[in-house]
Amino acid sequence: MQNIVDLYKQEKHPTRVLQFGEGNFLRAFVDYAIDVANEEKGFDADVSIVMPRAKKHNERFDKQKNLYTVLLRGQKDGKAYKENRVITCINEVIGAYCDYDRFMELAACETLEYVVSNTTEAGIVFSDADKFDDCPPATFPAKLTKFLFARYQAFDGAKDKGLIMLPVELIDHNGEALKKCVLQYADLWKLEDGFKAWLEDACPFVSTLVDRIVAGYPREQAADYEKEIGYTDCLLDQAEPFGLWVIGAPELRDKLPLNSDKLHVEFSSDIDKFKEQKVRILNGAHTSMVIGAYLAGLDYVGQCMADPVVRKQLDQSVYGEIVPTVHLPEEKAKAFADAVFERFENPFVNHALLSISLNSLSKWRARVLPTLKDSLANTGSLPKWLTYSFAALLAFYHTAEKGDGCLVAKRAAGDTYEIHDDADKLEKVAAWAAGDDKDYVHSIMSQADWWGEDLTKIAGFEAKVAEHFARIQEIGAKAHIEELGKQA
Repeated sequence: MQNIVDLYKQEKHPTRVLQFGEGNFLRAFVDYAIDVANEEKGFDADVSIVMPRAKKHNERFDKQKNLYTVLLRGQKDGKAYKENRVITCINEVIGAYCDYDRFMELAACETLEYVVSNTTEAGIVFSDADKFDDCPPATFPAKLTKFLFARYQAFDGAKDKGLIMLPVELIDHNGEALKKCVLQYADLWKLEDGFKAWLEDACPFVSTLVDRIVAGYPREQAADYEKEIGYTDCLLDQAEPFGLWVIGAPELRDKLPLNSDKLHVEFSSDIDKFKEQKVRILNGAHTSMVIGAYLAGLDYVGQCMADPVVRKQLDQSVYGEIVPTVHLPEEKAKAFADAVFERFENPFVNHALLSISLNSLSKWRARVLPTLKDSLANTGSLPKWLTYSFAALLAFYHTAEKGDGCLVAKRAAGDTYEIHDDADKLEKVAAWAAGDDKDYVHSIMSQADWWGEDLTKIAGFEAKVAEHFARIQEIGAKAHIEELGKQA
């Protein structure tokens, strides 16, 4: 079988993007978006990738001349969707350590405009152990600071040679966090005031929000995929079709033609509202559904979508209770919910309910409680399904049996499952579960340090949760979900 380099070659464009990180997500998201923009919008940009931690060359990239295939598998617009896209916009992959001189040479690149990064949530950090003379310093922000200072010097502080930072690390206000670290290094290393002024005036640090499930190299299916595409590729990168990139700088909309029917890009100063949308609709739907569905005998998200009883719960809770609380135009929130449902139905992903159930106490607080309170404030009544979801959570955790670092409970069919959460919380849950059911419900709901408030103070909430909890214990989760679905 031929190799990818026998059939494809790199497209030549000016180097406009410096990318810190060579991982699966960046390659199937950022580089994919740039490649599409080159083809469809004339973006005319190549990417230079810097591996921030690697001590030697990545032979896989060298062997394939930086070409690789993004495999999109899932559903789109109600139909099965497949796309095999060869990414041709990567012009080099270098190591910050093994290719340090080349890395720093890029600071003087005339055409460079953007810096993207994904160095994990722990990557945007400050350490006073980093030295300016280190080649390179250890942390990503320190590497970036030294790189930006070299660029400032190379172009004598010219404002039109500033760079636009677009971090995609999964932390709140990632642009602001990165800028804070860079300025800390500028102070630590006593870099000149002109450089700090240049950072402020010429180098926007833009916060972003990203959303796409990237599975990475499909080890078990690789041979089948290579047979399908007709060539070998050791850098195959599998992802879902859905993609959303929210860039917190509306003024970049015309400069960055990244939005397409293949990956949706929003330019908005209201990035927190898009995060709320994701947390409430995507994560909130998961958390409010999976616990009860697991007790009802289901094991995977795909099964939930195919089960008419659980699917009805999801339809009513998402569109009737969650979407109306999102602080974005209703049509945007509904469209996002539609896309979420297609993602849940993805036949190429088996998302286990037990995996989603990890640390559900804190997840329910972050993902569901704010929605429940907003729904109550908007309508004057407790939302049926979100209230039920808390009772299902309590039913899922209701066991006094302890395992190795977990609690052990049983489903109605008799099979056991493990409950994983904070050790101190599980210790208390087990003690309360050994007593009276009403006391169990009250004890958990009144833990203000768990929920940020005493949930028993929400009018009518404790009584309704206790009612749902008792009903689950009496007739089982599946039957209770079904009877709730028949209620108005």
